[in-house]
Amino acid sequence: MAEKPTPYEDLSWIRNDGLLPYTDPRPSDGIGRWEYWTNDFKKAFSVAGEAGTPFSYAKKNGSTSWSDTATFGDDSRLKLIDYDSGTDSGYVTFTMADGWQGMFYLYSDNDDFFDDNIKENYIYGKWSDDDPHIEEIGEAVNDLEDEGWPAVWVQSNAEYTDSRAITGLDSGDYMSFDIDDESPNAAQARIRIGGDDYLSNTAQDTHMWITCIYLRKWNADYIWEPEDPDDPDDPEDPDDPEDPDDPENPCPAGQELNEYGICVLVTPPEPEVCGDGFIWDPDSASCVPIIRPEDDITGAEMAAVIAAVVGVIFLAIKVV
Repeated sequence: MAEKPTPYEDLSWIRNDGLLPYTDPRPSDGIGRWEYWTNDFKKAFSVAGEAGTPFSYAKKNGSTSWSDTATFGDDSRLKLIDYDSGTDSGYVTFTMADGWQGMFYLYSDNDDFFDDNIKENYIYGKWSDDDPHIEEIGEAVNDLEDEGWPAVWVQSNAEYTDSRAITGLDSGDYMSFDIDDESPNAAQARIRIGGDDYLSNTAQDTHMWITCIYLRKWNADYIWEPEDPDDPDDPEDPDDPEDPDDPENPCPAGQELNEYGICVLVTPPEPEVCGDGFIWDPDSASCVPIIRPEDDITGAEMAAVIAAVVGVIFLAIKVV
């Protein structure tokens, strides 16, 4: 079984020039795949704790609101609203369920908040408001893929009233923010990955937005259909000059594809019981006639032998 990829693998569908349909790379052994959450971020909150949903626990309260994004769909962004008097500010906390992963884009009105409070395993990148949003997201995702899991991307050129971060969460990881430190149910600022806290626990005292980029679950029991050996888009297409000569069998010599598209050793056929005068031939996997020594003599050769015998008899009679 293929090992489960990290949150920063298999994200080629998040490109600098836009989003492609979710891709689902085929593991080398043909077993296991990602299943993406097709509902929105808001729905994932409302069903948290139920079997087969992304969050084992999720809670928000105080002043919050949901909004749509052009890039990631309806209700994909949660806003935590800052109130200085009369009304509680927003807070949120959520934990990834077993087998699930997610990636999130964080934006704070607190100047340099993430830059000032990031503690470990982070990489810096610049953000330009003059460029398309998805282009900046795509570049940050590429940086995270290059850095490897785990890591947090942090904006290095935040100015005046903004600060950004992008990070992924794996099973059991969680995120928690309490704008004004008013709730005992949430940390002031926490991104916990693998048991490590990546932020100093400091209240922002400003508005904050959390955008869900994706939620997905690894299905380790999924078995892929065998690949089409004649697929022209398949880089391993056996019709390619560099591939094996047999287009029906792209496996090495002595191997063949099984029902899952995996190369396995060829099992020799069981010998059959042949009739009189026949014998089992493993090379052709069939019964073939038994060839005796006399069967190897051609008709011409047999005629020559007979002529020689006749000649010897004639000479013997003549001498007598």
